[in-house]
Amino acid sequence: MRRHLIVPILLLVTLAACNGPPAPEQAGVCWRAKPDPAGSSTFTPLARDVGSLENCAVLLEGVRLQGAAEADGAYQGYFIFVGPDAMTSALHTHGVRYPIFQPPQRRVIDRDLRRMMAERGGKMPDADEIGIERR
Repeated sequence: MRRHLIVPILLLVTLAACNGPPAPEQAGVCWRAKPDPAGSSTFTPLARDVGSLENCAVLLEGVRLQGAAEADGAYQGYFIFVGPDAMTSALHTHGVRYPIFQPPQRRVIDRDLRRMMAERGGKMPDADEIGIERR
């Protein structure tokens, strides 16, 4: 009877390994991912008291606009992937990635971020200065 339990447990462990470790879940913290030599990522807080996944994605986009090669991160259990062509989120690093913003929305965000950073001498805006309105 124990053999019947081992197979499902091994299957669950294998599936969990395919998904990779979960994203940090601390409420209101926008995390920045930094790849490590082992091929996974370590996360450091980028900002606290962030109101939404979208606001976190905008902060990560600001990091990318400042010239960072990697600007991925996480917010409350979701991974955020920020690249030159898309801003997406997923529950797992190798899971289905969903768009956070469409290209026209991103152009407006980038324009506003560049303006805000120029007004601050190149410095990123604070989390409380970012507010995304859904239309």
